[in-house]
Amino acid sequence: MFRNLCFAVIFAFVAAGPVEARNYAFPEKNPTATVVIPDSWDVDEIEFGYTASSPDEDIIFTVETASASRLDRMMEQNMQWLKEQDIVPKGKPKEQEININGIAAALFTYEATDPDGDTVFEFVIFPAGQGRVVLMSLWGSDEARAENKKEIDIIINSIKPIN
Repeated sequence: MFRNLCFAVIFAFVAAGPVEARNYAFPEKNPTATVVIPDSWDVDEIEFGYTASSPDEDIIFTVETASASRLDRMMEQNMQWLKEQDIVPKGKPKEQEININGIAAALFTYEATDPDGDTVFEFVIFPAGQGRVVLMSLWGSDEARAENKKEIDIIINSIKPIN
């Protein structure tokens, strides 16, 4: 009995252990920010940064940077991608000011629908120094966000601008 209890405790510690992850700087040339993305996530480089999907592909995260003057272009591309995925906003976004790792940011939260039902997508915009901005987006249902919470927290808490 005691041996089984010890095994259970050791297993719990191993299962709750650290998530293996990689640090990404973006853009590749003259980076303005860094983010840590778990190794279990599929990561691809995109025009302005990176996109990552959870192993179950139920969460999509992007982090992009560009000059502030290109923010509209990044937003257009993101909205086009959402449209291509049949993600339809239910109305205007809820806007709020937030703080990410000591950086003032603007959060835009959209309640939406996708082919699987209700979903949420968010855009976070914050300065990255030298006249540049970071645009993060996160898409997934409330259930998928709960299932991937540990990894999402690692990603969000790792975002850091390079000033």
